Amino acid sequence: MNQTAYFNIFLYFFLVVFLLNPLSGRLIKPSENGEEKEILVVNSKRRLYYPIKSEGLIFNIKGPMRLEFISRLPVLRDKSNSYPFQYRIVLDDVDTINVKHKYKVQKSIKSVQHPKHSYTYSGNYFINLDEGQHKVELIESSKQKYPSLVRVLTKEFENPGKQKKILSPTVHKSFVSLKSNKKDIKYYECSSVVPLKIEATGRNILKIMSRLEFNESMGQEESYRIRVREGKKVLGTYFFNTERSSASQILERPDIVPGKWRSCEIIVPKGIHSYTVEIADKEKTVLTRFILY
Repeated sequence: MNQTAYFNIFLYFFLVVFLLNPLSGRLIKPSENGEEKEILVVNSKRRLYYPIKSEGLIFNIKGPMRLEFISRLPVLRDKSNSYPFQYRIVLDDVDTINVKHKYKVQKSIKSVQHPKHSYTYSGNYFINLDEGQHKVELIESSKQKYPSLVRVLTKEFENPGKQKKILSPTVHKSFVSLKSNKKDIKYYECSSVVPLKIEATGRNILKIMSRLEFNESMGQEESYRIRVREGKKVLGTYFFNTERSSASQILERPDIVPGKWRSCEIIVPKGIHSYTVEIADKEKTVLTRFILY
């Protein structure tokens, strides 16, 4: 068997295993205040959740790592409404992120401890942690009658192989040429006002590369959030910290300094899918490029 055929078989096997197990991240338990638990039955599987109460939940995690926060709101009376719920994430006692969701009740979800309660669809939020030890604290929202339930998964960054395809937004938009390490790379500007639409065919992995545009009023470090939707469904909101890059520049716009690149990955199921990519922070613009593996 030649090397090309062998590589194609290996890549196909890897993608099948990876795509059939999109939620194979490892559940982590709180380092502090995780004594109270609730078990929900989701798709015939028992899932462990922790309520976010006044004392908060504290996790000690070693990076680099991607975190996924899966949260739901308990509902005592289902009136077919969409229920808002929120909590705060504090990273290393410095960065505070307000996570807000609004979902209807998912009727198939049942609780082992509270069989008469209903629960919303899950809200998913993602954070990439840099190398080193990190403290992650979840704090309740004082505006809620009932605490949000959350489970936190950790997942190492994947390397799905060398074969890739560069995607462009479906609506025509001019690109920005960024020079990095003597290479010219095409990026597309994205903001809360001007989202981008990407069409991808599965089964594959869509990697979103991003760089924050730093203007003169910004500091050395900044944060930003990328939200990905398919139709009305929010697939996830990704939070990034970044800093000004000394190795990259936009030739046409010397007043703008690109940040160091950050990335997130979307599992693209079988078939053709259309995704909307937008920036959740007003008055911030992010350079994006899209790679399909």
